Amino acid sequence: MSIFPKRKTYAFSDILKGLQSAISGAQDMLQAQQVQNLSNFWVGEKPVTQKVQLGDKEVEVPFLTLVPHSHLSMDDVEIKFKSRVGDMVSKSVANKLEAGNAVSHAELQMEMDGIKATDNDVMEITIRFKAKATPEGVARLMDEYNKQI
Repeated sequence: MSIFPKRKTYAFSDILKGLQSAISGAQDMLQAQQVQNLSNFWVGEKPVTQKVQLGDKEVEVPFLTLVPHSHLSMDDVEIKFKSRVGDMVSKSVANKLEAGNAVSHAELQMEMDGIKATDNDVMEITIRFKAKATPEGVARLMDEYNKQI
């Protein structure tokens, strides 16, 4: 049973889209897990607290501030696979930004069927996805929102 059992050739762009979608799904799962972990420190709209005696004062301290919050993240994902280069397929798409003038591009077709590790007529493809830092504009909005909490 092979990884790609339905067709013999695939557009390289479709392979990249599929891999990117898989990585995005994994990131979504990591984020959902982090939110779920943080939700353990809330009951309704109130944080779970612990009374702490500080000198002559008794203070309610949220558990959220007393526990370290480590989480998993994906910074760099590297995927390697072997493929045989097939045909180039030319395609045209209407460009809506330029009055419908056609924009053409070529898709490299990759053959994924029947590839063995010892084959000489295949190429090894390495794709590296890297997480980027939060854009400055979004970071500023988040800082402003956090000030309101």
